[in-house]
Amino acid sequence: MKILTGSHPLVAGRTEFNRAAPWMRKLASRLPPGEAVVEVTLVGRGRMAFLNRAYRGRRGAAEILTFSYAGEDINSGGPDDPRGEIFLCWPALVDGARRRGVSNRAYLLRLLAHGLCHIRGFTHGSAEEERIMEKEEEKLLSPFLPGMQIGKLFA
Repeated sequence: MKILTGSHPLVAGRTEFNRAAPWMRKLASRLPPGEAVVEVTLVGRGRMAFLNRAYRGRRGAAEILTFSYAGEDINSGGPDDPRGEIFLCWPALVDGARRRGVSNRAYLLRLLAHGLCHIRGFTHGSAEEERIMEKEEEKLLSPFLPGMQIGKLFA
């Protein structure tokens, strides 16, 4: 998959997000289909709280929201058709990284892997589905992060 990154010019964390973009692209490139496009947008707490309320009926800013456009069949549509959008909230991401004792970049990659798994059709509605999805995320992250750090990301 290919990702396009973006953010509002004044959103918190933009510089660090942009520095992590090559890592994000490498991680996404490990997933088929190779020409599929996913937009990854960095947003602030206010925008994320709005999206979370509007689309999930929940209050507050989530760390990540994923919208898949491919439906059930990841191979539907043309190779350059957008497959989905991932919204990341930098302040919430930083809080999550701090709670886990990992770097912001490591947690950003974990959230990206999570969102890409959702776009590919993985869910975590049950304990078994969550276990399967986490295994897929760990497999995606293993070339980029040491095993000890990966363990902290899922604690």
